[in-house]
Amino acid sequence: MVKPWHEKVNAEFTTLVDSQNILGNTYNLKAIPYGIMIDEAGRLTKQPFSINVAKKETIKMLETWLSDPTYNTTLLRDTKPLKKSKNPRVIEANARFQLGLTLLKIGKKQEAMIEWRKALELDPKNWLIHKQIWAVEHPDKFYDGNVDYGWQKEQLETEKNE
Repeated sequence: MVKPWHEKVNAEFTTLVDSQNILGNTYNLKAIPYGIMIDEAGRLTKQPFSINVAKKETIKMLETWLSDPTYNTTLLRDTKPLKKSKNPRVIEANARFQLGLTLLKIGKKQEAMIEWRKALELDPKNWLIHKQIWAVEHPDKFYDGNVDYGWQKEQLETEKNE
């Protein structure tokens, strides 16, 4: 899924896709896109962060990370321990989200949607769940060219009013 965008910009770095949301669960991430910086040794050098390459600060930080060998040391020093949620509703929502991913993978789309909707009831502010539901129901808004963020805002407003 990432390959067309990766090739379009002639990216010279490796991109990993967390299709099982392992990092999302590990770091209790609830929104995408997010960036995770991993050095050549496989060490996490920066806590996951919201990434927007349209922002100059993001580009500057990434350029510094790539060009300044001492920057990794600074980032590693500032990395904080994991804080997994202990909230039973969030834990159940994550489990249902994972089950939905597995069901979708084996062709059980309707069952996956049921699990994701239950997960969303448990954790309504989880953007990963929202976007997964929307992406499966409306792939054209996610995979045909640019992601339609305006449409996503409209969807959120519609859901709030229901």
